[in-house]
Amino acid sequence: MTVTDPFTRTAGPTIPRGDAARWRQVALLAVAASLGDPSARPALAACLQSLDHPREAGRALAAAPDDDPWTRWWAVLVVGQSAGAEGLDEALAAARRVRPLGADGREVARRLDDLADEMAALRGGDVPDARFAVIGHRARPERRVMLAGRSSAGFIVDPSWDFLTLVRLAPSDGPSMSNSAHHRLDEVIALIRQGQSGQGRVVPGDAPLPADPEVMLALLREDTGSRDRALASLAGEVREERVLLTDRLAALDDEWGEIRAEKARLAVLAKGLLAERQSGLVSAPTSRAQAADVLGLGPDPAPAEVERAWRREVARCHPDRVAALHPDLRDRAQAMTVALNAAREMLLGRGSPVRPSR
Repeated sequence: MTVTDPFTRTAGPTIPRGDAARWRQVALLAVAASLGDPSARPALAACLQSLDHPREAGRALAAAPDDDPWTRWWAVLVVGQSAGAEGLDEALAAARRVRPLGADGREVARRLDDLADEMAALRGGDVPDARFAVIGHRARPERRVMLAGRSSAGFIVDPSWDFLTLVRLAPSDGPSMSNSAHHRLDEVIALIRQGQSGQGRVVPGDAPLPADPEVMLALLREDTGSRDRALASLAGEVREERVLLTDRLAALDDEWGEIRAEKARLAVLAKGLLAERQSGLVSAPTSRAQAADVLGLGPDPAPAEVERAWRREVARCHPDRVAALHPDLRDRAQAMTVALNAAREMLLGRGSPVRPSR
């Protein structure tokens, strides 16, 4: 382990979010590079170009190891990030001619191929595999759109109604830039026509600005007290959200309990209805009292009353009246007709009481 390992390790393997964190990473990697860690220089260049300082990133790459595939990748982005993207085609072609070795070499080769496809698509070529995402849209002073490609490169483009013109490459956040790059270029143009701004990122100017040491020092000297207060406030908001979520979960548990109870009640009803249907729905009367009740009559009705009641009730169950109803209702009408006939026969003395089955 070399003396520079702690600086590189503390800086982290990926580009952090926020300018202050990025300048802190620049400071750590610059120390590591000055103490002789060769792996720190490509990472230092990556962080500098993410701050939109390609000239300073190029200086870091000038002393980076040539056999590091990531040196080639960041060198291409740094060239394309300059005003007008001058020299980008030559740098990209030279980088693609290098034979990829190892996992990093193959990954860089894939990104370079994707970047070549994205450049060709922006120039009007038919490249179906090129994919982009809109991550920023600026209306003034010049209308500009920032895109992210599947290669993880960023693009600042001048949009028209039917095509996009490359202004220069945009600062890249590294691999995370490619996560949302799923749209074909024609789909991207349609999104821009709708005024979509994607992630709402700030679109940089047409030319990068040189690094300002005062900005870097101010960000490095950021008041830790204000940052701690902001973190404490955020923690308080998180606690309040957790309380609200806990209350909401309790309410949802209560609602689920009511739903389960209602489900159980409906299951009991369904079971009873099924048993009723399987048992013939309406049972034939087993006594004169039950027979009179089926026909809606009082005790000991006269034969004429029985006939009138029977005709009235049977007419209501006639097949023609229930032909268009649900099969369960037709079955019930049929069973009711059987019960009405049995009740009429029993009350007129033409049948014997039916004994209930055991």
